[in-house]
Amino acid sequence: MNVAAPASAPFSVPAKLVLGTVGALVAAALAWHFLLYLWHAAGAVFYPFELDYGEGTVWQQALLIPGPLMYGDITRYPFIVFQYPPFYHLAVKGLAATGIDMLVAGRTVSFVSALVVGVVMTCLAFQMAPRSVARTARVTGSAIAGLTVFCYNPVVAWTPLMRVDMLAVALGFLAVLCAVTSPGRPWRLYAGLALFMLAMFTKQTSIAAPLATLPVMLLVDRHRTLTASFVFMVVGLALLLLLEVRTGGGFLRHILLYNLNRYRFDRLVGGIVRQWPHTVFLLFTLGGAISLWRHLAGERRWATRQEFIRDVAESIDTRCLLVVTLYLVITTLMLPMLGKSGAAENYLIEGMCVWSVIIGAFVASMMDRAVAASHTAAAPVAILLGWMLVAQMLVMPTSTGEYWSVTPASLRSLEALRSRIANLPGPVLSDDMVLLLRAGKYVPWEPSTFTELASLGHWDQSLLVDRIKAHAFAMIVTQGQPGMPPYDARHTPEITDAIAASYPRSQQIAGRTLHLPPN
Repeated sequence: MNVAAPASAPFSVPAKLVLGTVGALVAAALAWHFLLYLWHAAGAVFYPFELDYGEGTVWQQALLIPGPLMYGDITRYPFIVFQYPPFYHLAVKGLAATGIDMLVAGRTVSFVSALVVGVVMTCLAFQMAPRSVARTARVTGSAIAGLTVFCYNPVVAWTPLMRVDMLAVALGFLAVLCAVTSPGRPWRLYAGLALFMLAMFTKQTSIAAPLATLPVMLLVDRHRTLTASFVFMVVGLALLLLLEVRTGGGFLRHILLYNLNRYRFDRLVGGIVRQWPHTVFLLFTLGGAISLWRHLAGERRWATRQEFIRDVAESIDTRCLLVVTLYLVITTLMLPMLGKSGAAENYLIEGMCVWSVIIGAFVASMMDRAVAASHTAAAPVAILLGWMLVAQMLVMPTSTGEYWSVTPASLRSLEALRSRIANLPGPVLSDDMVLLLRAGKYVPWEPSTFTELASLGHWDQSLLVDRIKAHAFAMIVTQGQPGMPPYDARHTPEITDAIAASYPRSQQIAGRTLHLPPN
């Protein structure tokens, strides 16, 4: 009697081989992209001049915090607005106290924060991948999560800048990781709340992470979450009161009232449209979120709300997925902030990093399902998604545009201009505020913010116009000419007329316009 051989799964072995090859190629491509990013970002950290308009004002603020001028009267010269709470500035000042150049210190804090974000995304994706997913697939997916963070243009562009954003994002994600892994380790919840507080004292709009996390943690441990929240609410309010008293009520005026800029809907639309190269990542995110929820719902089969809540409390994958989904929704709802005058792609950093967590967990789930004999149809889908991810990644930048365009000639020109400014006897007014500080001068006026304040009637620009007419500045340095977007966003018509009348001579050096007095 002939016994038929048992049926085999003819696709499963090739699937493992092909998926392993595709996975290796994806990992290699992402790793190469990451190395290029590291090379450029590390170099940009030590670049001695301006990479972004806002770096100079943050540098000046760091010099003044703590001190009698922080969050002070904006009608008193020098005219400086402090747009953010002081934690980043204090961190930079602490690092600079070791002897590091302050601009390098500020950029180092941002660069290290970005690397921390990548590590935290890796950890969150590993925890969020369904428990049934094989460890190898989870490790692969989590590595992809961490590496894709550095494929987003806002992350690449803002990593090496002396700006508050990357530190705020890193603190927020560290807080999320501490909170979701806190069951069984109560101290982590308190650490998470402390990090949430520090994130908000770094950038006051860092509210998405706690709004996404705390409601979920209330389902997990209501008593401890309320206790920890109360403790850090009291601490936060005490610090807020201290800053208010120390600045004579100026702290909240600066970070709230003076940040209410003009709004334009076309700026919002343009800010979103400019991110079209990230479309594949967004599709991965949306498809991944739907797939992950369907996967867990199919496994857990929650029959009642109580069963779902119990699973959130007991299963870290469900807990992470719920927090990250809420995080995605909240950061998406915050997108209209892009329409605010002065807003830039930094407003997208936090939300895009959330994408990476979902992408990583989704890749892990698809790889695991693709090698299962009962899910052979998933293999070609996983392979297609892998190639789409590589194709998308290959067109993403590895360096900030400004640093990429640096040449020896431009460096020589900037150094010559720096030396010229340093040798002038009086203060200099400049759009490029890093140039002033590098020349040993102070920043007398931050153009963009005060142009907004003047346009809204919150600041009397005659305070500066009168100084310009009195030739109080040895020279005025602007970027661009009247009628150009950078110039017009930083100078009102009244300021422009005063410069033209009182500083009629001009020269072009290093992409800057030097406005000189009559003689």
